[in-house]
Amino acid sequence: MISVQSIWASVALALSIQVVARPAPLVGRDVSSDLLDQFNLFEQYAAAAYCSENFNSTGTKLSCSAGNCPLVEAADTETLDEFQDTSGYGDTTGFLAVDKTNELIVLSFRGSSSFDNWIANIDFVKTDVDLCDGCEAHSGFWEAWGSVADSVTSQIDSALSTYSGYKLVFTGHSLGAALSTLGGTVLRNSGHTLDLYTFGCPRVGNEALAQYITSQSDANYRLTHTDDPVPKLPPKSFGFSQPSPEYWITSASGDPVTTSDIQVIQGIDSDAGNDGTATGLDIDAHKWYFNAISACS
Repeated sequence: MISVQSIWASVALALSIQVVARPAPLVGRDVSSDLLDQFNLFEQYAAAAYCSENFNSTGTKLSCSAGNCPLVEAADTETLDEFQDTSGYGDTTGFLAVDKTNELIVLSFRGSSSFDNWIANIDFVKTDVDLCDGCEAHSGFWEAWGSVADSVTSQIDSALSTYSGYKLVFTGHSLGAALSTLGGTVLRNSGHTLDLYTFGCPRVGNEALAQYITSQSDANYRLTHTDDPVPKLPPKSFGFSQPSPEYWITSASGDPVTTSDIQVIQGIDSDAGNDGTATGLDIDAHKWYFNAISACS
């Protein structure tokens, strides 16, 4: 039997084998106080996806039993779709909600309910996808998105028709961030305009896919935190890449985040931010994005 310790050792070894960063200059956005407010809001939307009350009773107002989404709870919200597909990779779970206060349609995917087990068992297999020439995506993440893609897309189209002029936003933390990234790329390819806010997102595909996501004109906000290990997985040595830019939170777990605590890191696979931190398994850093993002899990 393979022990958890040996799995972690394999993960740590894979993390330690890194390729040289490939610079890909891109004009970054300054982290203004307004942008910080958006980060806080959508982090709380990502946090809400962990709360069972938000994925088992469609047509209800969003809430967080852990008390970690006050901005979401203060808004006039209603879930338009709540889903939990246990048949595929990653237990694809989340909600689609309308936010009438902020005029938003928000799709939020839940992260893994067990970070230690999920990180230890993440596979390094890619599959060809039709998002762009030469694009390959993580096979498990792609399968997980596909398990709800048709139903979620139908619900989004209906919501945008009903709430004309509302902004579409995809968000999620950890595994949920990966699903939001792939799903958002798919919908952009089909003609949708959307903003993407992800927290602690793992690498979702190869360099061609990272370049393609970077090139999309819609807003991409990929947030990382100190030495969070998840954005370093699957490793670059296995052919996985991260898109640009990265918004790297440098404040310690448990501390408040100010505009000066976020560095905008440019370039595909840049090691100037999270990827340049010491290889480790700091799960606390993964669980803390502005607040205890997974407290409901």
